[in-house]
Amino acid sequence: MKKVVEEFILNKGLLSKDDKVLIAVSGGRDSIVLLFVLTQLGYDVEVAHCNYKLRGEESEKDERFVQELCVQLKVPFHLKSFDTKNLAKEEGVSIQMKARDLRYDWFEELKINLKIDRIAIAHHLDDQLETILINLTRGTGIKGLRGMKEKRGDIIRPLLCVSRDEVNDFLFANHIPFREDSSNASGKYFRNKIRHQVIPVLKEINPSIFKAINNTTERLRNVEGKWEEHYSDWLNKLKVTDTKTIISFDIAEENSISFIQQFLRAKGFSYPDIDNVLAAKTAIKGKRFLGKDNWVIITGNNQYELYLQEEQDTNEYYLSDKLPINLSVSVATAPVEISATLNKVYLNADKVQGKLKLRKWKEGDWFVPFGMKGKQKLSDYFINNKFSLSEKEATWLLCDNEKVVWIIGYRSDNRYRVDDSTKNVYVIELN
Repeated sequence: MKKVVEEFILNKGLLSKDDKVLIAVSGGRDSIVLLFVLTQLGYDVEVAHCNYKLRGEESEKDERFVQELCVQLKVPFHLKSFDTKNLAKEEGVSIQMKARDLRYDWFEELKINLKIDRIAIAHHLDDQLETILINLTRGTGIKGLRGMKEKRGDIIRPLLCVSRDEVNDFLFANHIPFREDSSNASGKYFRNKIRHQVIPVLKEINPSIFKAINNTTERLRNVEGKWEEHYSDWLNKLKVTDTKTIISFDIAEENSISFIQQFLRAKGFSYPDIDNVLAAKTAIKGKRFLGKDNWVIITGNNQYELYLQEEQDTNEYYLSDKLPINLSVSVATAPVEISATLNKVYLNADKVQGKLKLRKWKEGDWFVPFGMKGKQKLSDYFINNKFSLSEKEATWLLCDNEKVVWIIGYRSDNRYRVDDSTKNVYVIELN
């Protein structure tokens, strides 16, 4: 097996003898074999061990075992402990996802501080097959079907050429100690069900399944390269502004559905969510879907509108406060020369009954548009003037108590217009 790994490293260009390699070692079979193989092949290695504090004394024993083994092998040992469970709870993510983020963030720190060239992970062919089957079960695209790459940036997977059986044979033939993670036998994890129930059946059906999977992933990588070129061309056709991206249906033809899926996946939308977005192609304007990290997509007008939603500011600001937008306010004595624009209004200060304040719009808001006599709901004004959802959420109102005085940057209220009886005038400008 050692020779197979060595040839794989050379053929794929994963390492050179001058590289310093950080190996992620949990103490389990796979990472221990990776440590022994790379050490015996003469590579300059160091070990990183994460203690996630999830399995009580078992986690502590894993830590001591790896540390003692590194002393025996004369390999530098690095340890980091995490309060994984509480951190995951605070962020509202799964423990597995948080553990992954924690370890890769730490590996990146070590890489910089220790001048590491490569970070070696102990994934093998069984892991590859498990990953592909999990992705296929949940719904995926080309990237999910082609599985893990043997090299992604500085992260390498030197064992992605051998199976779990070969790893076990190497362990027992060389009498190498290891730690068994009890969670690997638990039936509550999706991956374990694939590992213990599905893959054994597939091996019975096709004893050469790993060769078949390798051939398939190679072909998919070639397809992926061509696909990426077309995807890049498609991206260049999107209308992109500082605040949003427009996907028009004139470029979103049937053969571009996979591009839309990839684009939305990159914005944190799940495949079920993406299916709903695509199904809403002909839905009424304003149907809204929320992705990860506050990405929002809205349907309507033969297009999708995608934007990053800022956290909604529900505060109210008086003009004497530090304002979220740049307004200049002055008071003049009538008569004044009026040169109003969308960003500049002249208001009858004598009609103002309370303290002027800024806030966002809410259901039930209405005003009397300048030059008109009848009142209009703000929701109707937004619709009539084709405001997108992102534009509505970004709009501020200037209010007299709860009365809307000015939709800032758009239209003022006719009740506050300057007339012949006006004595004092507010001159307010959005800079």
